Amino acid sequence: MINLAHNIAKKKFGKTFPNPTVGCVIAKNSKIISKAVTSESGRPHAEEIALSKAGIKSKGATMYVTLEPCFHSSKNGSCTDQILRSGIKEIFISSPDPDLRTYKKSLKKLVKNNINVHIGLEKNKTYNLNKFFFKSLVKKKPFTKVKLAISNDEKIAWQNYKSKWISNKYSREYAHKIRSRSQAILTTSKTIIKDNPKFTVRLKQKKDKHITLIIIDKDLKIPLTSKVLRDISYKRIIIFTSKNNKKSEKLNELGCEIIYSKITNKNELNLKNIFLKIYKLKISDILVEAGGIFFTNLLKNNLVDEIHLFKSKINIGNKGKPAIWGKQIKDLNIMINAKKMFKDDTYFYYSVV
Repeated sequence: MINLAHNIAKKKFGKTFPNPTVGCVIAKNSKIISKAVTSESGRPHAEEIALSKAGIKSKGATMYVTLEPCFHSSKNGSCTDQILRSGIKEIFISSPDPDLRTYKKSLKKLVKNNINVHIGLEKNKTYNLNKFFFKSLVKKKPFTKVKLAISNDEKIAWQNYKSKWISNKYSREYAHKIRSRSQAILTTSKTIIKDNPKFTVRLKQKKDKHITLIIIDKDLKIPLTSKVLRDISYKRIIIFTSKNNKKSEKLNELGCEIIYSKITNKNELNLKNIFLKIYKLKISDILVEAGGIFFTNLLKNNLVDEIHLFKSKINIGNKGKPAIWGKQIKDLNIMINAKKMFKDDTYFYYSVV
């Protein structure tokens, strides 16, 4: 049953931000009474939905849930209180909730009220589904994934930036899946100036979807004619800058959120400080799509958690723009999680150790 709960949770992977995706199954006499997953808005929680479906049948039943039920109050009380009111007699929980508002408090309360509690079954599955949640809570910064498309000789662009694509269409389709499972995209004004991307999620047979876009733009160089600024009324665009001028006022009028950040003694924006501010905006998962210099700066500041790398068979040559300045991929402290082929492209999924 706990594996079923995890399979249910997988269906909402990357769609319940800023909350984790949680699966819940309620069973009685070896029969499933109800099952549920966290709502895409983050609320209601899986346990609340499953209990509502089960109704009075919950009395004397067993619950299987992938994360410790919340202890803090909501519209109908905490999930823990709802479980106690329901008459559930036994509960299997994969992992404690790392949120300090709940962490092991619910476990203690359930035990105190004579619920038979089991903890730790398949806890790694819960962690792997919700790495952004576990890691961002500890580090107080967003879980950061970097997407890179590189040539065989580890370049991300030709010297003149004229060629738009390095990876093939199959790699790009998968890259959109990665976007669709992210809470926000982080980029730079330089990337917008060079490529003028839309930064939408484009999946087969579906309309373009807009997710939150964060732009690092120290000198506020983003052109007002950029594609990302079109139809801005239904997008959330956050710009970090050191400038407060007429252009910042215009961007504010368009609907952008302008956040001012002091520059360092190296005449740069403080990335660590910016990431703390992003987390305070309740953004705990970001996908970085930018150039090699920015990626290198993120690595220097220990701000990268995962790398999604698409490598083609093309060779660009020494004059091309490097993916990492001064290093190669093999020099990084990374661990491979998965590898697959998209025609002639090779996809590598790494965790930064």
